Amino acid sequence: MSDATTRVLLIEDNPDDACFLLEALSETREEQIELVHVVQLDDAAKRLREETFQVILLDLSLPDSQGIETVLRVQDQAPSVPIIVLTGLDDDNIALQAVRAGAQDYLVKGDIDARILVRSIRYASERKQAYEEMAHLAADLTRANKVKDDFLSVMSHELRTPLIAIMGYARLLEADFSGGATSEHAKAACVIRQKSDELLGMIRRILEVVKIESGQVMVVPDIVDLTEFMKDLSKSYPVAVKKNVAVEWEYPAQLPKVVTDATKLNQILQTIIDNAIKFTHEGHVTISVREVSDKTSVEFTVRDTGMGISRDVLPLIFDKFHQADSSEKRDHEGMGLGLYIAKKFAEMLHGNITVESHLGTGSEFTVTIFNRLPANGDAPHSKDQRQTNSNTTRKWSNAQ
Repeated sequence: MSDATTRVLLIEDNPDDACFLLEALSETREEQIELVHVVQLDDAAKRLREETFQVILLDLSLPDSQGIETVLRVQDQAPSVPIIVLTGLDDDNIALQAVRAGAQDYLVKGDIDARILVRSIRYASERKQAYEEMAHLAADLTRANKVKDDFLSVMSHELRTPLIAIMGYARLLEADFSGGATSEHAKAACVIRQKSDELLGMIRRILEVVKIESGQVMVVPDIVDLTEFMKDLSKSYPVAVKKNVAVEWEYPAQLPKVVTDATKLNQILQTIIDNAIKFTHEGHVTISVREVSDKTSVEFTVRDTGMGISRDVLPLIFDKFHQADSSEKRDHEGMGLGLYIAKKFAEMLHGNITVESHLGTGSEFTVTIFNRLPANGDAPHSKDQRQTNSNTTRKWSNAQ
């Protein structure tokens, strides 16, 4: 037997079909193929343990095995050997199931000739090899991603512990120097504490990304009163947020209740509001809320009069580690993770974030969250009262 010979194990209990396949292979000279025939799956298992085959031709209806189970049992015996399923004229459905279960190809017995048989044997081997190479690459990629995630997680945890200690000592120094607020020591303690706060925020965002990408972040839905939610959110932005920037809040006096994850919604909006304030040097940042007319969703809009985002950068701002200004001389620090996390959280809440922006005139971010309120209501007011209140808009500003 030549080294180039392809050994094929035929598992077929019908002698006429087996004879036909033997004759078909004898007619071709394109390939050197040795066909070994057995009639039962148990006999095939013994052969596979003792000998080497490059391809298996498998009938799905055997005396000791039937249907898809036949494919699975053969795969257990010879996971690296490609399988070509042999079916009857009316068995296309089961043949497709066999391919989905791991077979490389299928042939309809009534349509087989020498050319088709040889080609299928050759292609089955190539497909199996390509599949195994892809499986190895996927496994390598999975391992690499796990190593990366484990590294980021461990490093973030290890960095956070000493950082919290540094922050604690910085606060103690600030307290000690509180009587002499203009001293250089007091200023240095304040800078240490502020920069430590920034670094801790970066570490927390890295941990959040690791959790998102490893599927560890869970949505915790609850019935959220958006009126109270917005009141609480506005308390995070006191009057002295930033010089020359007014923070304005506009929404109806009565907002609906929705079923969502309040913690994630809060983080989404805080990220967008913080960015709007950071990139606005003068003017205003306006946060508004409205219930869509069909009452299926609620829109939160954050508009600013800041520096804006260029058209070519706009499609990339939700990418991980991307920053609108990535130059070394940029005025604003950050890792480019905030909007990535916000986008992921919005998707988890079955919502989305859209943005419109123009350089020099500002940006407008819209967060849409679908209303998941149960049909029989937990609405805080009757329909008439909601309509009356909707005509009154709450508006105030935290002006500097």
